[in-house]
Amino acid sequence: MTQKKLVLANLKACLAPRQVADWCDAFLNSLAAVPDNMEVILALPNMALADCAGKIRDRPGVVLAAQCVSPFPQGSYTGTTPAAWLRGLVRYTLAGHRERRQYFHETVQDVAREVQEALEEEIRPIVCVESGVFVQQLAALRQEEQEKVFWAFTPRTELPLQKDDFATIASSVAAIRRQSGGRPVLYGGRVEADNASAVWNIKDISGIMLGRACHDARGFAGIIQSLV
Repeated sequence: MTQKKLVLANLKACLAPRQVADWCDAFLNSLAAVPDNMEVILALPNMALADCAGKIRDRPGVVLAAQCVSPFPQGSYTGTTPAAWLRGLVRYTLAGHRERRQYFHETVQDVAREVQEALEEEIRPIVCVESGVFVQQLAALRQEEQEKVFWAFTPRTELPLQKDDFATIASSVAAIRRQSGGRPVLYGGRVEADNASAVWNIKDISGIMLGRACHDARGFAGIIQSLV
């Protein structure tokens, strides 16, 4: 079966749960039908997932993702969200996002445990890496895990993308695909309305991840439409 291309909105912790509900309503009201070859993923705060799951139930092509899961199972791990609690609610989870590694000091082993927990609950991990982390992160996964994860190349990018950045993105994505045995690779890093289509059309890219550019719900729906 042909792998659908993915458009992922990561709302991070920028909107409170009530605001996320309003965002979801505005987004769905603005979104045209999602093409059969595309899947839209909404990575929402955990507290908003159940509410928004009801909103997207009748919207083909729109699914949910957790922003992270606990590296531990259910048990005495105060403050965590075990993957088991999200089974059937989300299709994907992010793992190893740059901000999780930077601010919460997640190691490659922490991320490997998150991958294991997610896969045990039939949740697909999208493992975020920079070029210098990818090889270490790949080595930390078992072979059977490597064959099931998706990857996302998420470099540290402070400035808007320039035209000559696309060649660097293409080569980095190609390298991750080659070393991972052809697994899907997304790109995330300063994807905006004015460059989303160009990034989307990079050879062999499996999808795009948006952060700040998806905070405007109607604008995000417009970006999706521009990719059709």
